[in-house]
Amino acid sequence: MSQVALVRCEQYELDRVRAAVRRSVDLLGGMRSYVPSGARVLIKPNLLQASAPEEAIVTHPAVVQATVELVQEAGGRVTIGDSPIGPFMKSRLRRVYEASGMEEVAQITGAALNFDTEATTQAHPSGHLIKRLEVGRYVVESDVVISLSKLKTHGFMRFTGAIKNLFGVIPGTFKTGYHAKLVTAERFATMLLDVTDFVRPALHIMDAVVGMDGDGPSAGRPFPIGVILASTDGVALDLTATELVGIEPLSVPVLKVAARLGLTSGRLQDIQLVGDAFDEARVTGFRPAKSGLDVSNIPARVRAVGTGLLVVNPRVTAACVGCGMCEENCPVQAIRVKNGRAQIDLAVCIRCYCCHELCPEHAIELRQPWLGRIFMR
Repeated sequence: MSQVALVRCEQYELDRVRAAVRRSVDLLGGMRSYVPSGARVLIKPNLLQASAPEEAIVTHPAVVQATVELVQEAGGRVTIGDSPIGPFMKSRLRRVYEASGMEEVAQITGAALNFDTEATTQAHPSGHLIKRLEVGRYVVESDVVISLSKLKTHGFMRFTGAIKNLFGVIPGTFKTGYHAKLVTAERFATMLLDVTDFVRPALHIMDAVVGMDGDGPSAGRPFPIGVILASTDGVALDLTATELVGIEPLSVPVLKVAARLGLTSGRLQDIQLVGDAFDEARVTGFRPAKSGLDVSNIPARVRAVGTGLLVVNPRVTAACVGCGMCEENCPVQAIRVKNGRAQIDLAVCIRCYCCHELCPEHAIELRQPWLGRIFMR
């Protein structure tokens, strides 16, 4: 039975976060159980884009700093690193580290920031779907990986937490290739589980002090939840988190596939919860991501029509400034910037919602078709 630690923490005041992170890890045996002295430790937060911590898009720097300090106490040598969406370039990493507060954490703690943008192809013969994958070299050169996820909704995966956070080890535009090849939610979720199995983080810690609901993972609403969660089992951690905010676990593709593969029963009662009382931490009013029906089993010749009628569609709003970020990163080249404004060809679009995730102006909204709204009631 997997253990998940839940510790109340209602604000990002550093001493409170330190206490909550320490207690959550201590409930699981303490940081020395996971970090040998002298080990090279990669702390992998969710750094989706260059955004300020108060926007609730990235893992909060207070959670990162508290974790870094615990690892250093155990004798680990820390590097903080992630591959944000878009090109994996040193200049882009600098902007993300500065905006997200990671640069300041590194200055305070003496931890290194990763600027190695080299990719390496790795065999993964035990993968259910992915037998070879491209991973950042900085990941495979680490002795221990600790994943620091952020509790958020997600247009494509419905929820992003511990398992989805590991997609960040795939460098830059290699992510685009996975989106282009794995166009159904089930196949994409299987890939995420394979990536997690390859990385095998020693520990998952989730920043759920303030999460994001609605149109996550970047254009939703910061939502106070007030907890730190931790586990060695990312699937169990995600299941606990979805139950905490009122999302049916098996409606989340990652958890649905994990149940099919025997990685979870899909039931909270089969997880050993330690720490503060779960029922007292439950929240209400958390808005799930918009979602449509899964049309992956519809024959290809009619799938485009079914998708257009049933599945949430990305739509460019008046906030678009024509920066070209979505055009540059669309995995199937469904977007073109014309006359200073992005235009999306929905007949080509695979509904991965990358454009929605990475738009710096939040100019892509997700709109539920009227027929989809009827079927989803």
